[in-house]
Amino acid sequence: MSRVVSAELVPYRLRLRSAHRDARGGFAAREGVLLKLSDESGRVGLGDCAPLPPVTQPLDVCCRALVAEAERLPGMDPVSGFPELMDAPDAGLPTPARAAVEMALGWLAAQELGTTLGRLLASDSPVRPASLVVNALVDAADVAEAIAQAARFSAEGYTVFKVKVGLGADRDAAVLRGLRDRIGPGAVMRIDANGAWSPAEFVAMAPLLHAAGVDLVEQPVAPGVPPAEWARLRWETGLRIAADESLADGARGLELIRAKACDAVVLKPSLLGLAAAARLARAAREAGLEVIVSGAFESGAGFGAALEFAAALGSPGAAHGFATALAVLDDPVVSGVPLPSAGGVELPAAGVLPALVPAESATEALT
Repeated sequence: MSRVVSAELVPYRLRLRSAHRDARGGFAAREGVLLKLSDESGRVGLGDCAPLPPVTQPLDVCCRALVAEAERLPGMDPVSGFPELMDAPDAGLPTPARAAVEMALGWLAAQELGTTLGRLLASDSPVRPASLVVNALVDAADVAEAIAQAARFSAEGYTVFKVKVGLGADRDAAVLRGLRDRIGPGAVMRIDANGAWSPAEFVAMAPLLHAAGVDLVEQPVAPGVPPAEWARLRWETGLRIAADESLADGARGLELIRAKACDAVVLKPSLLGLAAAARLARAAREAGLEVIVSGAFESGAGFGAALEFAAALGSPGAAHGFATALAVLDDPVVSGVPLPSAGGVELPAAGVLPALVPAESATEALT
């Protein structure tokens, strides 16, 4: 087996086409660092450390931890090291840093074995899909711009729309009414409150959400709300709900899933880590919940891993949250990863394999 011979960190900064806005705040750029592992055969595995505070630890904390971890990787056999890492309990490494190590080792192991990262994540998964359904992302704070975003996606062929809410009752109401008129009765509308509402506020919003034909409400209440309250809210509102931020604490996330207190889970492998996300996905599937996989405005390395994860562990036919990749103006450091188009994304049969852009191009793009 070919062992790791070098570990290198490559910083990146991604600009967004327009500022992202949700109930937690907003940003117009994303910063992270790639872990580049090379083996004795000249193969390269890229891992993405893409923290997103306050959901994860900040970038400086993650980078310090990743530097220390990278020093221990040369000499490791990825074929044995990747499954050992996936089975190992969390040893305190920040989740974005751990995700980077998992991705980089996973891609090296997949190349060595002649398989895909998705197959390594779930060897018992069904036949690999040729493509995945992708939802559009409507995240503009301004009502007119939000409706314009939806119109552009609709014209491009998207039929499932995820709308950021929790940005004020009047704004949310105007956006939901305007969007339903714009995208028509046949389109699927999902909303994401990012935990902005209290239980009482969610109940008060329910009539409007029903009137707008909302299919799924993602993270309507704060992560600390217990499973019994989630179950009560499902019954009282009559709405399907999905957990996202509540899954960041793995133990509490599993409790929510096993109690069947939600209808779906939204997993972001770049923020949770591959191993933790896989445990949650398997528990959700056993509980009969829908598994939706999402990007997190990360680089192509993290996005590529999310695609492989969705191919292996996502629910068949689910609309995944990969429009985040379209929000990035360009990726100055990673190539070779397919992008969504017309409501879907095509998957290479041989597997997604991110590649590093030549150093001179990356350096130029980062300055």
